[in-house]
Amino acid sequence: MKKILDKIKNNISTNKNMLIFLSIVGIIGIIIGTILNIALNSEDSKLVNNFLNDFIYNIQNNTLDYKSSFINSLLSNLLYIIFIWLLGISVIGIPITIFIFFSKTFVIGFSVASIIANYKLKGCLLALTYIFPHMIINIFIYIILTMYSLSLSLKIFQTIIKKQTLDFKFIMHKYLKILLISIVVIIITSAIEVFLTPNLMKFAISILTFK
Repeated sequence: MKKILDKIKNNISTNKNMLIFLSIVGIIGIIIGTILNIALNSEDSKLVNNFLNDFIYNIQNNTLDYKSSFINSLLSNLLYIIFIWLLGISVIGIPITIFIFFSKTFVIGFSVASIIANYKLKGCLLALTYIFPHMIINIFIYIILTMYSLSLSLKIFQTIIKKQTLDFKFIMHKYLKILLISIVVIIITSAIEVFLTPNLMKFAISILTFK
C-alpha cells in the first residue's frame, strides 16, 4: 500500500498542470451549481425545499432506510468510479471524463447551495455536516481517478498519432491498482455517508433547533 501511495504522490507531482485544470473545472462546477440554485424559479425552489424538509424530517425521526440508502449510494458511486476508469482506456473518453467530473462537482455545489438557501445561517453548519468528511474524500478520489483516466487516454492518443509502442500490460496493472484503491475508499465513504452523516446532521439540527 505504501508503494502505491508513493507512486500516486509521484504522479501527482508530475501531473500538476492537469490537477490545476481539474481543480479549476471542479470550482467552476461548484460555482455554476450554486448560481443555478439561486436562479431557480419559485416552483422549482419549492420542490427543492420540500425535498430538503422531508430529508430533515426523516433524520429527526429516524425514519431513514439505511440499508436501501447504503445500496443506492454505493452503487451510484461505484458506477461513477468504474465508468470514469473505463473511459481512460478509450481515446474518446477525454471530453466525456471532463464533463462527468464537472457534473459531479456541479451537483455538489447545487446541493450545498440548496441547504444554505433553505436554512440560511443554520444551513452553513448543516451543509458542513452534509459534506464532511465523506464528500471531501470523494472529491479527492474523483480528482485522482480522473487525472489517471485522462493521462491514460492521452498516452493512448499520443501512441496512435506518433505510431509508437505502448506497454499496455504494465500500464493496466498500475491502472487496476488505482481502481481497487478507489473502490475501497468509495465503500468506506458510502458507509460514512449513510450511517455517520445523518447522525452528524441530527446533532447539528438539535443544536440549531430546527422546526
